[in-house]
Formats: sequence, C-alpha cells, structure tokens
Amino acid sequence: MIERSSGRCCKVKSPSTRAGWAVAGMAMVCAAWVTPSAAVADEFPSKPIRLVIPYATGGVSDSIGRVLAKSMSDALGQSVVAENRGGGGGTIGAAVVAAAPPDGYTILLTSPPMVVVAPVLLKNLSYHAIDDFTAIGTLVTTPNILAVNNDLPVKSLADMASYAKGEGRNKLSFASAGPGSTGHLSGQILQNAMNITMTHVPYKSSGLAFPDVISGRVSMVFDSLPSTIGYVRAGQVRPLVVMSKERSSILPDVPTAIEAGYPSATMNFWMGIEGPAHMPPAVVEKLNAAIHKAVQSPEMRKQLATLGAEPYLISSTEFAQLRRHDATTYRKLVKDMGLERD
Repeated sequence: MIERSSGRCCKVKSPSTRAGWAVAGMAMVCAAWVTPSAAVADEFPSKPIRLVIPYATGGVSDSIGRVLAKSMSDALGQSVVAENRGGGGGTIGAAVVAAAPPDGYTILLTSPPMVVVAPVLLKNLSYHAIDDFTAIGTLVTTPNILAVNNDLPVKSLADMASYAKGEGRNKLSFASAGPGSTGHLSGQILQNAMNITMTHVPYKSSGLAFPDVISGRVSMVFDSLPSTIGYVRAGQVRPLVVMSKERSSILPDVPTAIEAGYPSATMNFWMGIEGPAHMPPAVVEKLNAAIHKAVQSPEMRKQLATLGAEPYLISSTEFAQLRRHDATTYRKLVKDMGLERD
C-alpha cells in the first residue's frame, strides 16, 4: 500500500504480494529519478569551474572577467578559473562552451556581438547563438557613447545635424571596433535617426581607433563607455551623448540621445554569463546567485567604477528574454546594413 508523505514522492509499507512488490518498484524508480538531480544541485560545485573569456588578455572584457572569477570563487567556496580563448570575434571561445558538458563547470563570458552579430556575419558557425546555450545571468550594463575629436565644431547633436547637412556635408566619419560591432551599430542607428550620412571607418579594436580620432583623422568614435572613459578622463576626446535611456552615473553631465530628440537612438552593451544548453535549473540558479553576490562585492564594484560600467543583475529567465529580444532587434539592423552573410 502507498501512503502520501509530505515532501516525498511516496512512502511504501512492506509489500506482501506481487502487486505490492510492483508498486514498491515503481516507488524506487520515482526516488531514483528525483534523487540524482537534487544531489547534483546540493553538491555543486565540487570541483573548479572554468570561466571562458572569449577574447585576448588585456581588454575590458578580460579585466571584468578576471575580477568576476575571483569574486565568484569567494561566493561559491570553489575556484573559478578564468581562461582566455580569443579569436573569431568571440566565436572560438563560444564554441568551446557550447560543446562542453552541461554540468555548470564550463561557463562563458558573453556580450551582444556574440549573440547578435556573429550569427549574421559569420558563415558555418558550429553552434546556434541562442539554442546551444543556457542563460545564467548578467553582470554589467554600459551605454555606448559618442565621443568626438576635440576640434570638431559641434557641441551637441543639434550642432552635428546642422554641420552634417551644411559645412560638414560628406566630411564626417566615425570609427568603430569593426564591422558589426556595437559601435558600428550605434553609428548606424544614430545616422538613421538623424537622417545624416557619415563614413564608417572600421578598426580591428577600440585601441586602434582612438589614436585616429584624437589626431583628427576620423571625426568621432562610437564605443562602449568602459572602452572610452579613459580617453574622456584624460581630455583626449569629448563625449557628446550616451546612447542609453537614462544618463550614466559615471558621466552624469553627458546627455542621452533621447534628450536630444532621438528616442530611437539607444544602444546598451551588457555582459553576461552563459553555459551549455540543457543545464540543470538548480545549478543555473546557484551560479546566478553567485554572480549577484560577486558583482556586489567591494572589489568588483571598485573595478566596475574604474572601467565605467554599472552592475546589472537580473534572473536567468530575464536574461534569456533579453538575449532573444536583442537578437531579434539588432540582427534585423545588421541585415539592413548589408552585413548579412551570403
């Protein structure tokens, strides 16, 4: 006979008949099905976790990823080891994680270009940018920012619109960290909103773009705030607008493009953590909680403030929704820009 027992699958009295043994067998199958999953969640993590940073050492993503790994190690009581797997615009590292066991011990530092742009620009990816990953959580958000050469005769977007349609017609150019980068998308979004034309000058990295903007070879640059903030603080470029819905607490005196009259001109850059598809939900939630704790640690907050990034903590479900929203929204833009793969 079977008795209901609160908090358990079932409780079995000693069977004395064939039917009783059959029921007991079913009960043991039920217990066997439930117990391993619970045990995995309870024991996780029982060994070091590998955090794949899909970029070379020395950049903003690498800096944030390494501080995160240390802070997550403290939060989990287990080592989180940062591993750089750069190349292919982040796709090499992403492929490593997509092919890993979905046990939570291999996770990926990700951002919009990998989710939004790579699947459109690159042929023959070995993975699906959404379906082959589990959304775990976000770390930070930062607006893209428009910074101009100090000698450019514009102080606002209104000035820039007038200049682009008058004295500066066919003279304006903007730099980005490459075709399909968030900087490239930002420049296109603002051009569309303002109904002006500028020449796009792509570089292999932000670090290569800024010297030409500082020298005046290129009029301006669109990039993430962490990549730009050092040049702004040094007075080497002048910030014109941030492309977020609200002003950045890092540069509170810089207006948004929305304030300037262009409500569609927004482009936020986020960083998050993903794992392989089909991870156990309980493991996902443990990692999400560790991310929240890590990002709120004093060391992480200090690093983010230095870089010009702000904490952005949401649930794994909300992150999954964010990825799909951005994939739909910005992939269309990339295709409209003529960057779609053949």
